[in-house]
Amino acid sequence: MRLPRMTALGFSLTLALSAAAQAQTTLTFWDFFGGGDGIRMKQIVDDFNKSQKDIVVNRTTQTWGNPFYTKVHTAVVSGQTPDVMTYHLSAVPSGLKKNDLRPFTPAELAMAGLKASDFQPNLIKTLETDAKAAGKSGLYTIPLDTHTFVVYFNKDLLKKAGVLGADGKPTGLTSMAGMTKTLQTIKDKTGVIPVAFSSNQDSATVWRLWYSLFLQQGGTMFKDGKLYLGDLDTKGKMALQTMADWTKMGLMTKNTAYPAGVALFSAGRTAMMFNGNWEVPTMVDAKAKGSLKFDYGIIPFPKLGVNNETWADSHELAIPNNTKNPISAEKLKAVMTFIGYVEKQGGLGWAGGGHIPAYLPTQDSAAFKSMQPNIQYSVMAAKDATLEPNVPIFGVGGPVYDAVGNNFTPVLLGQLTADQGISKFKTALINFNK
Repeated sequence: MRLPRMTALGFSLTLALSAAAQAQTTLTFWDFFGGGDGIRMKQIVDDFNKSQKDIVVNRTTQTWGNPFYTKVHTAVVSGQTPDVMTYHLSAVPSGLKKNDLRPFTPAELAMAGLKASDFQPNLIKTLETDAKAAGKSGLYTIPLDTHTFVVYFNKDLLKKAGVLGADGKPTGLTSMAGMTKTLQTIKDKTGVIPVAFSSNQDSATVWRLWYSLFLQQGGTMFKDGKLYLGDLDTKGKMALQTMADWTKMGLMTKNTAYPAGVALFSAGRTAMMFNGNWEVPTMVDAKAKGSLKFDYGIIPFPKLGVNNETWADSHELAIPNNTKNPISAEKLKAVMTFIGYVEKQGGLGWAGGGHIPAYLPTQDSAAFKSMQPNIQYSVMAAKDATLEPNVPIFGVGGPVYDAVGNNFTPVLLGQLTADQGISKFKTALINFNK
């Protein structure tokens, strides 16, 4: 049987279908997520791509920390940027100073079905302060989560030491002296080092604990829109001396690398772990696999001073400030569609990584409020979360991490006194801030 020749109508239809296929908008997305975070973000991107006919997101994971922000700045200078990227809120002051971030207008947020009031207020306030300090206004990133410092605890060991309350939480953690007494009791009654803490080539964890202890004494490093060092010789020294004492007394692991610290707690060889809420998947997975041999809990970092303020940061979504090749209206619309999806449809999946959703409808949802173990710490941790100083030298990838590693870590190792560590730290900050 002879097949009829293609008609003009059929040819036109083929061309139309071909044109439609070519009209698909492809977005380049850079993130810095590895481990469990990387798995969750991959799932969100894959789900988004399946949900779309005209948009596809190509995700590339870059190296976390300073390498990421250096690469972003190089891309902005060259005009060869991704269309959308992740960012840390703590890195925003530096990003604004280098003009690496493009602002979002309220109309653009509306394209994603979002508005500033949809997000955790303290995050938005910090972003507005960052912009004001840089002589700008508006939002330059969109919050995705809050991640903060928490206390993981082994209920079995705490019960053995007699410091597990009727509510299933540690007792006595109401002051620095109270924390010291509780940790000493754990050591005396169980024979284990009470706290797993990583300080070996891990200035980030040292910074998070020190900054939390500093904040809880009412300390600040940002005043009148500038770097402020007036509290370091008093409250800063007290925080560092406390950490050094805990280490010297054998209440906290000494010179321990990050993976080793997590492994020690997971194996039941320490009673607590001071770490970020991003290790929640480690505990959940271990319990599901049956490799966790004890009952555990998580609490926000306790109030040991005059307030509950605790170190925190926030993952953000952002558009690079590509002035050489500005983002087109078509790609901008696609980016905002993607951001809206990540915040709304992807929020619960992202929370599975231990993070506290920044998008309030997700944070307030029944599904999130029933999520374990997140709900054990998330409400108070979000409330007490205190972001880093609004100064460009702070934040992930910033020089302050080097200053902490060079001057605080030796104090924990007994190589410097707390006075010497604080003095050298102040000098480093002054030099960095010139």
